[in-house]
Amino acid sequence: MKDLQHSQDSKVQAALKEAREKGTLQWVKPLLKAFQGRREDGLKEEMRDMLGSLKLSGAEALFLGSLEDPHFEDIRADLLGFLWSCGFECTGNLSVVAKHACVGDFRAAMEGSTLIEQIESVGDEQDLMDAMVVIREAANNPELEAIRPFIQAMHSHLTGLEERMI
Repeated sequence: MKDLQHSQDSKVQAALKEAREKGTLQWVKPLLKAFQGRREDGLKEEMRDMLGSLKLSGAEALFLGSLEDPHFEDIRADLLGFLWSCGFECTGNLSVVAKHACVGDFRAAMEGSTLIEQIESVGDEQDLMDAMVVIREAANNPELEAIRPFIQAMHSHLTGLEERMI
């Protein structure tokens, strides 16, 4: 795991191979940190592919926790994208997704909107209401004009989910 952030690409490549073959949930956080600190290159793309295709049940909670961790703020959009591409629905955490999708960053808004729009039903009414509050506040914030289409899409989808609950 320690070689994921090694300065020699061959060592990083070997660590990625080991992660693919033997990786468990304990590999996810170190892989996120390595991804965050890596320059854009083929190895970072390989890390992105791995993180976006995880089939580990605990990875959803790890990604959501990382969204809330200020140390991962610079990869917020990537984390939202990983949640979506892994097929996680963020049950009980819609408000967390909405909050991070509405921070003003175009890519985070796009990824968060895509993630929210894949949700077909909600079991936690309070979480849905909390997410709606976040989205409504964002809709009324003039500083978020650049991401308004995504905010509107999230609002429309969440409203539809709310109507189906009634």
